Amino acid sequence: MALVSENKIHDDLTDEIGKCLRELDTHPRWTKEKHKLFSNFERLAKKHKYIFFTGDFRDYHIERKGEHCLYDVPLNQKGALKVYCGKRIRLVCGSKSNQREGRFFYAKNV
Repeated sequence: MALVSENKIHDDLTDEIGKCLRELDTHPRWTKEKHKLFSNFERLAKKHKYIFFTGDFRDYHIERKGEHCLYDVPLNQKGALKVYCGKRIRLVCGSKSNQREGRFFYAKNV
């Protein structure tokens, strides 16, 4: 079930991952430094027990690697985010995969 794009919330949280993502946002191109920052995010996501799943970017309204936002997950949510029904989550686009599987995403309630 797709999230509603109007419910997308700017991610301004100042936790460890929020700081990492904001630092990532300051680099407009995928340089060696930005790749290093994204690897750091992935380590932090694992440490903080973010879920990792694939999906269609049209369902989550973020499509670029490192793009992130907050969502209030609806009570009737299905799919990978069903475990977060009624909660606010941070959603991060991980990267491209392939046409059949879609993109990789990270999510966790905040």
